[in-house]
Amino acid sequence: MTKVGIIGGSGFAGEELIKLLSLHDSTSLIAVSSRELKNTPVSDLFQGSDLNFVDPEDQIFFQCDVVFFATPHGTAMDKANSFIQKGIKVIDLSADFRLKDPSIWREWYGSNHRDLENLKNSIYGLTELNAELIETSNLVAVPGCYPTASILGLLPLVSNKLPIDSIIIDAKSGISGAGRSTVNESLKDDIQENFRAYATGGHRHLPEIIEVLEGIYGSSLKINFLPHLIPAMRGIYSTIYVNFEDTQNQSIEEIYSDFYQDSLNIELMLDGQVPEILKVAETNNCQIGIYQSAIENQIVIISAIDNLVKGAAGQAIECYNLITGNYQLKGINNG
Repeated sequence: MTKVGIIGGSGFAGEELIKLLSLHDSTSLIAVSSRELKNTPVSDLFQGSDLNFVDPEDQIFFQCDVVFFATPHGTAMDKANSFIQKGIKVIDLSADFRLKDPSIWREWYGSNHRDLENLKNSIYGLTELNAELIETSNLVAVPGCYPTASILGLLPLVSNKLPIDSIIIDAKSGISGAGRSTVNESLKDDIQENFRAYATGGHRHLPEIIEVLEGIYGSSLKINFLPHLIPAMRGIYSTIYVNFEDTQNQSIEEIYSDFYQDSLNIELMLDGQVPEILKVAETNNCQIGIYQSAIENQIVIISAIDNLVKGAAGQAIECYNLITGNYQLKGINNG
């Protein structure tokens, strides 16, 4: 049995991790931390656990083989190295090790990065892109929920180096992405029967999307990203408008079918179908649809995931399975 711990287990993503790891039959979840809920039963969040929440500094985490961070940004960069130095693998669900350029981190997160060595060595945990690198990694940076849906929707196009003029990502999220305290304090009521855009001046997930896609494409891309909140708890729904420099002679549908033919998580829509949040909720699946546009040299890609599963905890478990030699989707509901 692999011994694991979760630092920061009281949020929505932490709760999802507790559920998945508690049911993972080759895993022993030995510790879950929460400063606010210290000494209270984990079963208050997930029925079936006999653990109590502990302090994040508890020495029990050094008995683990793998430690998950489901903490606010800026926490893992201060703590991950103490585990890595002892041979304990780290899977971080925050943004701390996603952006490779520390100057971009400083611009978007307002602080200097405090662990440049591990930042350099971290592996971006998108399994559709980096499965082999994840297998041997000591530190995995699990992608953000918006980037997961957006990048998966665009990977075949940028991988095939199609002549892209610009990309517009119109993305919607369920409110759980804002965090448990925000939802409970006001957001659940504010968004009821409502729908609104936010971060109109720029969202922190934009540089993550740009860095990954440009790294694959090999040159710069013009990308705009605008997020919205919808009156639902779960889900990411990204409508992506891709403008090409000229008419494409290749079959876009064939490019996607070839690229994702061996994927464990991607479901490509058939004619007449569109992705639906309800169809991916509680699963690790990503539905992708490809559609013609009324605008010349433009196509529309729609991508849908569950932000707490494929966009967070489920993808983290995929990475965990890869680094521990398990089947990639072991313990994950894939519908």
